[in-house]
Amino acid sequence: MTIDERYAAANVWDTKHRAILAVGDLDRSSIWLEPFLPLLESHGCHQVLDLGCGTGYDALALARRGFEVEGIDYAQVAIDEAIRLAGAEGLAIDFRQGDIGLPLPYADGAFDAVISNLVLHSFDDAALRRIIGEVDRCLRPGGLFLFHANAMEDLEQRLSVQPPERQLGPRSFVLAGGQTMHFFSRDYCETLLADWLPLMLEPATSFDAGGNPIKRVWRCAVRKRP
Repeated sequence: MTIDERYAAANVWDTKHRAILAVGDLDRSSIWLEPFLPLLESHGCHQVLDLGCGTGYDALALARRGFEVEGIDYAQVAIDEAIRLAGAEGLAIDFRQGDIGLPLPYADGAFDAVISNLVLHSFDDAALRRIIGEVDRCLRPGGLFLFHANAMEDLEQRLSVQPPERQLGPRSFVLAGGQTMHFFSRDYCETLLADWLPLMLEPATSFDAGGNPIKRVWRCAVRKRP
């Protein structure tokens, strides 16, 4: 854990990904990417950054569709797997390890779009606002910022599955294993994105094979002002 507990250290994520890969990463779907594909296509996006790319399934799915993709994640274990998967398919994706809570290692205006699925809820408000500032810097005018983040409605179920070690704030926790988790309300999403042009802000739920809800999130899509 970082000293001020704003977000979990890289070793927390390395441990998490090692555990997933040891039993086989069964969730290779693009369930969170697919709702954003029409926006990427209708806005003529080509160069896309996957922020917090994990093992790279969204980046791989985009590359298969002809997008030029780069991906960054804090966990070296995840990045190594992403590189392996891309190599197995002959896909040219620039994956790199890096802390997205720090200035991003990309040029100003480098991307048409930035996606970030189920990542941003790992950061406290101050860190998250800095990340959004970096996203803005790295996007071209008119570029898209697309993400999913845990909703307040997910809080009770999530904490029942992964009990918190301690509470950091009214909607913020350190979960068992060291991951930090924050839960977003509609008002909070709107406040974070007040300087952007809104395209989509809606609740979304994923379900298991039996039709039971397993995750509730906010689906957010905004456009950088031209």
